[in-house]
Amino acid sequence: MSSDSTSFSESSRRAFGQIIHLSMRNFWHFTREQGLSMAQIIALRQLYHQGEAGGCSVSHIGERLGVTNAAVSQSLDKLVHQGLVERKENPHDRRSKQISLTLEGEKMLKKSMRVQRSWIDELSTKLSVEEQAQIESAFRLLSQKINEME
Repeated sequence: MSSDSTSFSESSRRAFGQIIHLSMRNFWHFTREQGLSMAQIIALRQLYHQGEAGGCSVSHIGERLGVTNAAVSQSLDKLVHQGLVERKENPHDRRSKQISLTLEGEKMLKKSMRVQRSWIDELSTKLSVEEQAQIESAFRLLSQKINEME
């Protein structure tokens, strides 16, 4: 590996580490304030992304989290009690339930995403317009190259 490649790798790891740290610090603080576990917030995000499909099943969430249906049900019970999700009969299979976000759950989840991204607004105040344009250009190139890898 050339010294340029090594320098790129090291600076990328450092920058991405900082980005992840800043992004997650506010997010985890918010989830703790809301009394949510990591499994619960991941379940809420899964439900949010499945929202257009009318929710999802307990087994779908369990597969996503890599846990048993019983563990998912236990986490969901707390979310139902908090008014963040609801269980409805699955119209295609009466033996299973469809889980979906309530309006309150969607509001709370959107707030958590704003909190997670709030550091970007703070960072932008520390950058000049020219610096912002340079970074935006670099991120677009990076995103394009990542897409090519997939």
